[in-house]
Amino acid sequence: MSVQGQCGYTGYTGYTQLWVSFTILLWTNVEGNHAPEIVRSYDSYRVYRSIPETEEAQDALDIEIKLKEGQCEFMKEAHKLGLPSDFMCHNSAAEEVLNRVKKAGLKVETMIENVGSLVREGEEEHRRLNRQADTINWDNYQRYDTIIPWMEQLAADNPSFVTLTDMGRSHEDRKILMLKVGRSPRGSQTRAIWVDGGIHAREWIAVATATFLLDKIVEVFKTNDTSTCDTQSVQSVDWYMAPLLNPDGYEYSHTSDRMWRKNRSPPPAGSSCYGTDLNRNWDVIGFGAGVTSSNPCAETYKGTARNSEPETKAISETILKYKSNIRIYLTFHSYGQYWLTSWGYKTELPVDNEKLVSLGRQAVDAIQCVTPSRSYTIGSAGAIFYIAGGASDDYAKAAAEIPYSFTVELPDSGRYGFLLPANQIQTVGEELWAATGVLAREAARHNTGPDPAREEEKREDRKLGLE
Repeated sequence: MSVQGQCGYTGYTGYTQLWVSFTILLWTNVEGNHAPEIVRSYDSYRVYRSIPETEEAQDALDIEIKLKEGQCEFMKEAHKLGLPSDFMCHNSAAEEVLNRVKKAGLKVETMIENVGSLVREGEEEHRRLNRQADTINWDNYQRYDTIIPWMEQLAADNPSFVTLTDMGRSHEDRKILMLKVGRSPRGSQTRAIWVDGGIHAREWIAVATATFLLDKIVEVFKTNDTSTCDTQSVQSVDWYMAPLLNPDGYEYSHTSDRMWRKNRSPPPAGSSCYGTDLNRNWDVIGFGAGVTSSNPCAETYKGTARNSEPETKAISETILKYKSNIRIYLTFHSYGQYWLTSWGYKTELPVDNEKLVSLGRQAVDAIQCVTPSRSYTIGSAGAIFYIAGGASDDYAKAAAEIPYSFTVELPDSGRYGFLLPANQIQTVGEELWAATGVLAREAARHNTGPDPAREEEKREDRKLGLE
């Protein structure tokens, strides 16, 4: 997530312009075509954390990072006082930034001493595990060429309850797939839950968690497991699972730039910078508001227009097709351990805030039954972090009128950040699996059709001049 980590929400600086200590020219294979790739090194970067307690301190931190744009960027920025903001700086700029921040009264701690070392450790572990496995697993982060055939095979092997939808193609012509898992026990009135991940390329744990849940859900249906209330609840609804929304960016983060966030759209006229932030590109109220950018080189570049990206267009059209049945929209990001509710386009709480927070709290309680020490902050994205328009969670609730919309910023809390080791995939997966029963029970009891709170929310927006 990140300028929030945002996973749903992230830094606003021009990440693609970060000064790089060195580059290596490699040849990599993308969809069978050999092409030169530049691999970015992060050996001279550290990640720091500061927790502003006053608005003045928060403003001072913002100013200092902006002054060093190109050498520093926010990894996760919280605008709610008392919550941590993480930023990455090249060593050539770090001392000056830290001195100025400390003079403003802010305490700073180092979270990651050498980002490059963590990247290399992950690469070495990935290579080692790949030598030991010949199929999809959750001991390692999987690539596009493993995930997509696996999804296709799940549909082929389980035609009675798994349906494959090819939602569309990315800029580089990769598939964007969704699987419907379920037997629609109430026919056209069967409630459903949508789960997706990977809209931000570097957030690998989001993709891994979504595929982990997909595997678990398919197994429950396949075995007709009714041994617990949770497994019964899982089978009472349909599941729309789309674990890899940004396949081009995801692959690029594996081959060329581990910290890449955006998709790989070609540079617009007058620019040499690739990529649009897909979580700023949705055609929804608030598009372009807050922490978004019109600069193609910025991390939060919103694109040339609403829904300008083929990925956003394909996914949004699919959501609309099933909106009357989808009761809960769940999108995975990282990092920070936040269970975020609506809204992102404004700081005012939704009219049904109590309902949203209550379900979020129940889900987090279930997570903590697996890992008692795993704490999540629950609350509105705009109130906790900052306004950021054009995001998928706002689209789900405001445009598709889905009653519940959550962005889950997965672990960890900052020790590894986006570079969560692969040996933590299964733990995170089991934690979120524990929450599926809670979500399914609520989805199953909720009426189909438009969000009952939507019209009241529109009236509130009119009062704020946000139409």
